[in-house]
Amino acid sequence: MLCSCPECAGKWKVGSLEKGEIVVCPECGVELEVTSVEPLSLELAPEEEEDWGE
Repeated sequence: MLCSCPECAGKWKVGSLEKGEIVVCPECGVELEVTSVEPLSLELAPEEEEDWGE
């Protein structure tokens, strides 16, 4: 399966992916979330916020 980074437009091949999976673009290093498998859709992964022990 061919992926395309929405941040840098880099393209690379991956094996099977699942919705919700996080992948890292090998071109720019940004974390991407798989939002759809068919058709394949990637979006920037949400930032994890610190919980500061709350």
